Amino acid sequence: MESEGAPEGQGISLPAGVSPVSGLTWLLVFVPFVAVFLLIGRYTMAGVVALVAVSSAMQARRWRRRKNDGPLIGFSIFGALLILFIVLPILNLLFTTAPARILATARDQTVEAALLITVSSAGVATLVSLAFGIPLGYVLARERFAGKAMVEAIVDMPVVIPHTIAGIALLFIFGRAGILGAPLKAHFNVLLSDSYWGIVLAMLFVGLPFVVNHCRDGFLKVDPRMEYVARSLGATWLEAFFRVTIPLTWRALLSGAIMTWARAISEFGSVAIIAYYPKTINTLLFEWYNFFGYTYTKPLATLLLLIALAIFVSLRAVAALERAQY
Repeated sequence: MESEGAPEGQGISLPAGVSPVSGLTWLLVFVPFVAVFLLIGRYTMAGVVALVAVSSAMQARRWRRRKNDGPLIGFSIFGALLILFIVLPILNLLFTTAPARILATARDQTVEAALLITVSSAGVATLVSLAFGIPLGYVLARERFAGKAMVEAIVDMPVVIPHTIAGIALLFIFGRAGILGAPLKAHFNVLLSDSYWGIVLAMLFVGLPFVVNHCRDGFLKVDPRMEYVARSLGATWLEAFFRVTIPLTWRALLSGAIMTWARAISEFGSVAIIAYYPKTINTLLFEWYNFFGYTYTKPLATLLLLIALAIFVSLRAVAALERAQY
């Protein structure tokens, strides 16, 4: 039986709610890349991508004019402009920076030190986020209590607070004269501001919402009855949690950890205020830009972009695994 709206002359059966990919969809995906390669002077690549776009569109099952194609074409044009706005800066950096300059920048000792500080402090912030975020996410997923909506709103606050304000707020708490920073410095000689741990604090503040929210959403997908069954078979509450719930939600937890780590690595505003030294990679990039200009910082910016893309690919792979599971 033919699905409603299937191309004429083809007996194609499709599941309910699923439609074949149209030629407009192919153009929406590929045309912005053609425009980018033309703008940056990569004419051969533009031609190859254009050829792929046209051939894919011609082979699409629904590549034919219909009476109601006008709005769809308009929507596709607006969508292509949005994609162009996103990919133009990214591809321009990637394809106009010499690989030798990127490699030389990556081998610079100052860059290596800043990158090590950034990656390690983001890792510490992620581990602390998991240690506290997993329990909170579980409580938010399983319990109903007065003020739950307020707790969830508080968890999301670091996402909407400007990061410079977050840095100043943290400084008043953990700085040399802060509510906690002053006694720690006076009694234990522990300095949090302008130190490695100040960087961790700033990254922890901006990254916590991602872990908590991903953990909560992951736990919501696990039927509580599975935990009750494990406990009825003799498992303690903690054994049921670690041997049943955690294995069923590990993809969500990993996704939250990657998001937190990525967000921590990209943080600049709050880190620069509470701990300008030692320099993170973003602080170093900002300093190079101020002293030497954007041309000098281009290889470093491209290097950071490659790192961000690697994190993005990892996150998308985890998300794909999670979708396949459910």
